[in-house]
Amino acid sequence: MAKTFAWKLTAGLMSAVLVLTAFSACGGETQEAAPTTTVPATEAAAPPANPLTGEPIRQEAVGQRPVAVMVENSPKARPQWGLSTPDIVIEGVVEGGITRMMWLYADTADIPEKVGPTRSARHDYVELAEGFDAVYVHFGGSGYAYDRIEKDNVDDIDGITDGSYFARDKSRNVSTEHTAYTTGTKLAAAIADKGFRTTLKSGYASPFAFSAEKRTLPGGACTSVYAEFSGSYTHTFRYNADDGLYYNYMNKSEMKDANGKTMAVSNVLILYTDVSAVSGSSSGHRDWDLTGGSGVYVSNGTYQNIRWSKGSASNASAPLKLTDESGNALELNTGKSWIGFVPADNSGKTEITGAATTA
Repeated sequence: MAKTFAWKLTAGLMSAVLVLTAFSACGGETQEAAPTTTVPATEAAAPPANPLTGEPIRQEAVGQRPVAVMVENSPKARPQWGLSTPDIVIEGVVEGGITRMMWLYADTADIPEKVGPTRSARHDYVELAEGFDAVYVHFGGSGYAYDRIEKDNVDDIDGITDGSYFARDKSRNVSTEHTAYTTGTKLAAAIADKGFRTTLKSGYASPFAFSAEKRTLPGGACTSVYAEFSGSYTHTFRYNADDGLYYNYMNKSEMKDANGKTMAVSNVLILYTDVSAVSGSSSGHRDWDLTGGSGVYVSNGTYQNIRWSKGSASNASAPLKLTDESGNALELNTGKSWIGFVPADNSGKTEITGAATTA
């Protein structure tokens, strides 16, 4: 009991000394607490952007090469498996007035488990894939395409020689050439098995510029745009203001994927190119002039006239460049894009409508 009383007395005296000391140091005034400074929390870093859409992408995919897959577009190939999944769809005319598509993915993880029908290479698509530093996926090809692949040492995955990375769906009762498909898992395995370079070459990391805010284009309203490759291959993209997307109608019918989903994109780019017959081709192969030309950009219910350029066959790996009519880099709105290389002879058939439509 005495020990407890002594401890309390000592503690009380020490507290009194501390109070007196503090009082004296302040000239008899009570010392105020020092003001606290609030340090603002560091703003969260913006997520990495997909170089093909401007939208967020996985950190693991940053700086990685895209994958370009050749997909058929004949009536027997429709509806395609995975049509609504690519970051960019590039379409252009080949032999016989038909079109073929090349689907671009910035992240292999976004490639679904059924893509196709995969089809053969054409040299213009090989050159466009080179312009994105993409791994090129195809099932066979023209002699001109194989020449370009060999000449430029293009990293490609070919169903003819790499059949284990492809499969066939024979449920549609169509001929064999319309049945091949591949998967995201198989393509990732092929890239690893073949030891392909996976990081982008310098100068290919940002193929397009994207606007920080959604742009209203200066040409005027565009709620519907019609483009014609040939009499049997036409597209009308109709704007839906509710979601800001353009829905694809091919030959006046909704262009749906195998799951019944209508293909829709944020950006429609119609690029005019001179198309000519390949000299000496018995199959009627076509050649696009990829040095450049004029075009139309459609987005956010509006449009503008643009210019585009790439490079000659002697510089096939040159990137695709888009500018406004004054030569300034074109800023795209974020989202998926359809890019159509339309014959320049059909430029007068393009129709832009400003009346409201609903998808």
